[in-house]
Amino acid sequence: MSLFDHLNLVKENRSHINQHHNLVDVMFLVLSAISSGSEGWQDIERFGELKLDWLRQYRPFKHGIPRRHTIARIVGSVDCQSLILALLSWVNQQRKQTEQSIIALDGKTLRGSYNKNPSEALHSVSAYDVENGLLIFQKMAEGKGCEISAVRDVLDVLDISDAVITLDALHCQRDTLQALTHRSADYVIQVKANQKLLSKAVKEQFAHAFIDDSKIAQCESSDNTHGRKETRTVFQIDAALPPELAEKWPSVKTLIAVERDRNNTIDTKYYLSSLEINPKLAAKCVREHWAIENSLHWVLDVVYKEDRCRVTEKVAAENLAMFRRVALNLAKQETSIKDSMRGKLVRASFSDDYRSTLFFGTVKSN
Repeated sequence: MSLFDHLNLVKENRSHINQHHNLVDVMFLVLSAISSGSEGWQDIERFGELKLDWLRQYRPFKHGIPRRHTIARIVGSVDCQSLILALLSWVNQQRKQTEQSIIALDGKTLRGSYNKNPSEALHSVSAYDVENGLLIFQKMAEGKGCEISAVRDVLDVLDISDAVITLDALHCQRDTLQALTHRSADYVIQVKANQKLLSKAVKEQFAHAFIDDSKIAQCESSDNTHGRKETRTVFQIDAALPPELAEKWPSVKTLIAVERDRNNTIDTKYYLSSLEINPKLAAKCVREHWAIENSLHWVLDVVYKEDRCRVTEKVAAENLAMFRRVALNLAKQETSIKDSMRGKLVRASFSDDYRSTLFFGTVKSN
């Protein structure tokens, strides 16, 4: 299915008498503008006026480019869930499948999406395929306090069988781990003081294991970037939790400790896992979980200026966030030119041919 086949599946809430501008035209305009560096409604309108000839190579735009207030109203009328399913199914249909994909789940606050009270800002929960560097699903929550339930909703929607799911300590919850194992997924999840007894038991088991380290599997890696040397040692042991904890956390098979030595400063973090002993895989899962922060959230804020966006109408803010993430996915999947995400954004703003390649893989001949 083409981009426009998917966009035709998106539902909207406009009345029939207010449909002067075609919905698919407007969504294509918004996605094209954001992929070319536009940040707000006025930018999108300006892009449309300057690139109308290019846009009409693919869509009719019978009534031209709508005004920015009309663009905002139309985007705010779009059903969020149908937009997510349409856009992500289009981009991700080309996603390469690995033998056992690693999917990182994490939340991000849209800092400009509130009027007066910062606690009312929208909070997105993203599922990120770290192997392919692609967002594969997103769900919005009303504030960070709703992130746990939002993650469970995402797990209900995704096909996670045979995948390894990585999560931070906020999601070290029995119901979440049970949902994962019931869906035939493995997990690596950090454990902290929010699970006080469990965290204490994990640390005590490692303390005993280090006395006789014959049963500890481990691997080590190091790098020297940004002027600092970091050595990471990953230790993995079979879980032997006390009976009362083992009953509450039955899917935990192994425990992981990651020791980071940065310029002689040592920090250790602990994880639960349903994986068998395999320290190299454990190290990869722990290391790549942070790709969602560095390769998704950071890029959205620095390249696509998400934190500066002051769209406060909830549906419009959510839909714009979705367009940004799809634009980022498109840029990552386009490999004909080796460039940074910022470089690809600039190319798309200047070059009609590159923008066509970004969306369709080829330049449309006249």
